[in-house]
Amino acid sequence: MQLTVRVRAAAVAAAALALSGPAALVFSAAPAAAATATVAYTGDSSTVLTNPERGFHNRYEIINDPAVNDYASNTIPGFNPDMLDRTFARARADGDTLIHSYLHLDKYQTTDLPQALLDNLTSGLAAIRAQGLKIVLRTAYVWDGYSAVTEAQMERHIDQLAPVLAANADVIMHLEAGFFGAWGEWHESPYTAASEESQAPVRYRLVKKLLAATPANLPVAIRYPIFTYEFARRTAPPPGCPLPDNCLLSTQDLDRLGFHDDCFLADAADMGTYDQNSWLGWFDVAQKKQWVYDYATSTGGNKIVGGETCNASGGNDAAGVNAQYELSHQHWTEINADYAAVNTDIWKHADLAASGADPAETLYHRIQRKLGYRLRLTDATFSTPAAPGSAFTFSAHLVNDGYAGIIKPRPVYLVFDNGTNRYNVALPGVDPRTWKPGAVSVPTQTVTLPAMAGGSYRLALWLPDQAANLRNTPAYSVRLADVGTWDAAKGYNVLANAVTVGACTGDCTPPTAPALTGSLNGTTASLSWSGATDNVGVTGYRLYRDGAPLASPTGTTYTDTGVPAGTHTYTVTARDAAGYDSPPSNTVSLTVVVVTPPPVGLVLDDFDGAPAYPSAAKNDLGRWTGGNCFGNGGGNGVVSGGALTLQYSNCGWFGSDVGTDLSAYTYLVVRIKGAAGGEQAHFSLSIGGTTKVFGDFVLDGGAHPAITTSYQDIRVPMPANGVNRASPAQLALGFWYGGSGTVTVDSISFQE
Repeated sequence: MQLTVRVRAAAVAAAALALSGPAALVFSAAPAAAATATVAYTGDSSTVLTNPERGFHNRYEIINDPAVNDYASNTIPGFNPDMLDRTFARARADGDTLIHSYLHLDKYQTTDLPQALLDNLTSGLAAIRAQGLKIVLRTAYVWDGYSAVTEAQMERHIDQLAPVLAANADVIMHLEAGFFGAWGEWHESPYTAASEESQAPVRYRLVKKLLAATPANLPVAIRYPIFTYEFARRTAPPPGCPLPDNCLLSTQDLDRLGFHDDCFLADAADMGTYDQNSWLGWFDVAQKKQWVYDYATSTGGNKIVGGETCNASGGNDAAGVNAQYELSHQHWTEINADYAAVNTDIWKHADLAASGADPAETLYHRIQRKLGYRLRLTDATFSTPAAPGSAFTFSAHLVNDGYAGIIKPRPVYLVFDNGTNRYNVALPGVDPRTWKPGAVSVPTQTVTLPAMAGGSYRLALWLPDQAANLRNTPAYSVRLADVGTWDAAKGYNVLANAVTVGACTGDCTPPTAPALTGSLNGTTASLSWSGATDNVGVTGYRLYRDGAPLASPTGTTYTDTGVPAGTHTYTVTARDAAGYDSPPSNTVSLTVVVVTPPPVGLVLDDFDGAPAYPSAAKNDLGRWTGGNCFGNGGGNGVVSGGALTLQYSNCGWFGSDVGTDLSAYTYLVVRIKGAAGGEQAHFSLSIGGTTKVFGDFVLDGGAHPAITTSYQDIRVPMPANGVNRASPAQLALGFWYGGSGTVTVDSISFQE
């Protein structure tokens, strides 16, 4: 990071400084002329940030009393006690800040809600608050079936729920409109045929009722884009609408309406999400998707878009192209991590190359990082000579590397904190909801500093929750994607470690930047740097790998052992006794190459793309190969990154002709890994007249194959397992053995 002092008038008493962020700045008590300092920050492109109101969500039953919620009972198929855990341990362990829950009202289709249910919902929302999380809620009357609850009953339930929702709006991320049909998904009901204009007034009245009964800062997601389009197009009141505005939605109402897609990438139309007929006309899939791409509030922000996949993956792809395109163009903020594995497993096994600011990573990791907002501060410019009670200017440049902007209102403050006194200075002209994906400029803001005590302060940027009762809880504050700026205890982003307001005494100058060099021997990086200088003295150094803290040595050398494969960047900063950090050193990039030796002997297939699988229908021996009944690749499985990934659910067959004498080879070697480990019991392997469940083959020494989550070469001695090597015929894998999961095969060969 670099700081430059720009003089806007005559000479400035303080000398120009080269500082690091968090940087140290000197403010003159009586400046000779106005000046600004520009500080550049180092972005963190790889860390998954635990930020509020975005990301993967897990599903729980927030109403956990089986007396009022049948789904909190083990009498319901699929019941999972984990869903009743009000510490939300799984969500917190995954780094998630959102959970999802249904409000199951099956028992109350013709009656009022009991007070016990409302009380249990209240205590559940209090548990959310205690754990620093937020929730997405959806009301549903049936799980899988037709729902015909009357409009009057639904409105009565909204009236009953409204006080609880209003009192706990601080921890409700958004509502999914719900109420209608199976799973509250707006199908299988008498009110949700998009082609029937006669049903539309009920939809208008319910949505208008829900919006009017809940706080104005609470977004509401609608299941199908055609209905949001319908609401926006209505300019004349539908019949029989006594509710406010005759059921017409105001601009503020429409700003609150977003979209939840519960069959993301299931097929070309997301399993009916985009292909319903409408009484307003016919709109094709591309048009409806474009509506979602264009969603924006009247103030220029993104609308809430979220949901889940479903148990089909016809629109997904192993290269991750479709997922990345749709998530980024539709500006997704959240998605279910639990459902459905047929899609999330694709994401976990899709290896993406580095691109732009994104590092090489799995698609799942990339989605985990980029859902919603990911704000990276590139530089900030602010006044350097300042005094208590005087004008202070601030501007900044950021990049939003996420798929969407911040959805809900959020204040922005500059913080001056010396450990004893903290002054929060609001920036009322800044609305972070407008920081949409891409480059962001914060124009110059001029504020008046309070009557501050003189001394040295941290300068920080603070984006807390809009709710006053959550404002001082760090878990609800936004963390920027920069190196060394986040203070987790305070919940703010440090712009400068030490700034002086009033007269400066003692050590007011940061160290100079070190000069870093490095070399690599295998997986060991040897790093050294020139000693930084300081007007008082350097006390130590901070070393970073890939933007993350690595070590805090006191000397000028460091050995980093066991460096993972791939390209890594290193920087180092110096620190003095006053706590000032130097600018970062130059960046050193080192690449660790580990490429596994190629299998020796006779290769059946190493899935390197020559020939292509399955289009060429040939293996490396030039003979037929193929598969069917798998959950990916149209049934064939998918080759990505030089390996074949097979998703199966009690179905799947892979065959590859051998057709050559293997008498010179002793071992069948399968280089394989599993998504969960233990998949050796899920499939059989056939060759040379022998067919066994893979885990039943005997290895040297009497052991049996055991698949793990890391690649390993499983060496099956063919003679000991009765394989006819002279006439091996075909190697086949069959997945009809009572298991569901994913295996990835890197190579199949025969070795001596």
